[in-house]
Amino acid sequence: MMKLIFLHGRAQEGKDPQALKTEWVNAWVAGLAKNGLSLPAGLDIVFPFYGDLLDTLVKQTNLPENMENVIARGEAGTPDLNFFNDFLLELAANENISEAEIAAGFTGDVRERGPLNWGWVQTILQKLDGTKLSTLSLKKFTYDVYLYLSVPGIRRKIDAFVTQEMGIGPCVVLAHSLGTVVSFNILRNHPDWFVKQYLTVGSPLGLKSIQAKLDTPFAMPGCIAGGWFNAYDDRDVVALQPLDKDHFDITPAIRNYDGVRNHTSNRHGIEGYLDDAVVAKALYDALVL
Repeated sequence: MMKLIFLHGRAQEGKDPQALKTEWVNAWVAGLAKNGLSLPAGLDIVFPFYGDLLDTLVKQTNLPENMENVIARGEAGTPDLNFFNDFLLELAANENISEAEIAAGFTGDVRERGPLNWGWVQTILQKLDGTKLSTLSLKKFTYDVYLYLSVPGIRRKIDAFVTQEMGIGPCVVLAHSLGTVVSFNILRNHPDWFVKQYLTVGSPLGLKSIQAKLDTPFAMPGCIAGGWFNAYDDRDVVALQPLDKDHFDITPAIRNYDGVRNHTSNRHGIEGYLDDAVVAKALYDALVL
């Protein structure tokens, strides 16, 4: 019996894991129906739910509202604003928002523009307010990704929990959003596993700011036997770039599909990826061929 592992992203805290898993499966079933297909028989679907754990860890190191004062005092645990700046500027560039436009909205001294000023970072967030993700969602998304990548204790706990839930044995892995970052890290650390195929949707791995926080050298996880398929909607503000030689250069090359038209409100929701006919068929083929 082939095992399918679904790995979710952030903002799932407080949800019922079984109900969430059912939503994923139902979305995939809708995509399969567009191909005249149904769920493969004898499929073991595993859904490692780390949403509550991530929420607990994030709350323990929550971003203060008076961040500017915290930075000015140089308090321990102050976030690396270079990451926030670089990450948000990449999102802004994808939305055709120039640094000149951001600077025009900055009320501080011109000499204070830059990543070490929380007011400047807040200005970028404000400029992004009109994009598919709200300013609040982007702030939380950025901070969650930052904590996972930058705080070793958080990353170890999340990775250990998900690894245990995934178990051993041949499998296919489909990950979404932050789950693509988590799964990439885990798979690289388990070259002895057998992953028939790896699929990512709505992935932020194409961002240079995220890649700068990943372990080096960059390489295809040795456990992936049948290749890596990546799907994204070019209107999804989080999944900015294809995972190609220009944005995620690893060998063998990742197969990218940019034809998703995600129907969810922020163009990032998992339902809008799994019910895409091409994505649904790619996952089906990974399991049965």
